[in-house]
Amino acid sequence: MSFGVIFLILAVGFVGLITLPKLFSSKQVAEPEPPPVRGDELAIWPFAPMPIMTDTEVIFFNKLKNALPEYHIFVQVQLSRIIEANSDETSERSFWFNRICRQSVDYVIVDMDAQTTLLAIELDDWTHNSKARQKADDKKDKALASAGIAIVRFHAERMPSADMLRYELMQVIESY
Repeated sequence: MSFGVIFLILAVGFVGLITLPKLFSSKQVAEPEPPPVRGDELAIWPFAPMPIMTDTEVIFFNKLKNALPEYHIFVQVQLSRIIEANSDETSERSFWFNRICRQSVDYVIVDMDAQTTLLAIELDDWTHNSKARQKADDKKDKALASAGIAIVRFHAERMPSADMLRYELMQVIESY
């Protein structure tokens, strides 16, 4: 036998001696338990239902339904459900997702195909007067505009009639 064949047999035998015990070992390495998180041990968590809209938002919603019966109206929609980053890089998509993931719009008008977002609506009240809220509103407006979605803002104290809403919103839908 040549030296090469002997070396090959010894090498295969050595690899077999290392791997065979692992193959026949009945001992499985268990995945460690994740550390407990506060509240996991509770049978019931301390949550209670709450209204999805304020009284003022419900009034406005009803006006929107009367003004735009041919469209779907969704309320309290997360921005991440209607826009996304158009980057191919995962890290870039994650960065931009994190910029918008905790923001929502009060109302979204969607075409009858239930997929085409036509515009977003914000019903602003006195809480939108603070500098921090205005900065968040600017960020929201910029994100939507970048995605080609119009945003229309109405002030809660100067809520238009259903007819006026229809006129203003159809102008935006037809021109955007």
